Amino acid sequence: PFQFQSDNNACRDLLLAAIESEQQMSVRLSSAYLNLTPRLRSILTMFGNKRGGAPYVLTAGAMSHGFAPKKQTKLTQKNIGLVDRIKSSIPEAFLTLVKEASQSIMACGGKVLLYERPGWTFHAKGVWITANDPDTSRRELIHDPTTIVSTIIGSGNYGARSEDLDVESNCIIVFKEQSKTEPIQRSVANDWNNMCEHSTVSNDLAFRDDFNKLTTIVVQFMKKF
Repeated sequence: PFQFQSDNNACRDLLLAAIESEQQMSVRLSSAYLNLTPRLRSILTMFGNKRGGAPYVLTAGAMSHGFAPKKQTKLTQKNIGLVDRIKSSIPEAFLTLVKEASQSIMACGGKVLLYERPGWTFHAKGVWITANDPDTSRRELIHDPTTIVSTIIGSGNYGARSEDLDVESNCIIVFKEQSKTEPIQRSVANDWNNMCEHSTVSNDLAFRDDFNKLTTIVVQFMKKF
């Protein structure tokens, strides 16, 4: 068989190299279905524990989630079956995972943002690694595109399924010569910043702690999926 390096190992090596750099680095990660594994969460928090850096995570809010249920009539709601009940609980279950991620990400100076835009479904995935931007307003934004040192573009959702089950296809770009790469850096910076304009920092949201038993079961299942 071909001896390809696992995309998980390549991503992990890239993140660890950034953490060990002499520069102050921050990382921004976007996942349509946020389900951080303990390994990845630990690496992300290292950016915050290093002087000046921070992790910023962007994912779908309930409104723009890929599993957001369609509006239903009262008659339909009364006759909803078990499969539809499970599907409708998935956005709430993911918000529970967001809450868990927020606790460790915010504890090290980072932020978790939820994308919510009427009529839009969030399915963006990627990683942006930056040397620290001197502009301290809204730190989650990439103010200077030339501070991007590397980015990952591809299919990975950076969750348990991507890490343990699926074979993902990702492209890692490392920027070296700014005079030649600035147009690409500007483009990938705009991708991140445009998503942030329709996002809310998770600590501004009221999370429910009274999920029903079905949602609790779905959360435990998703942590392994």
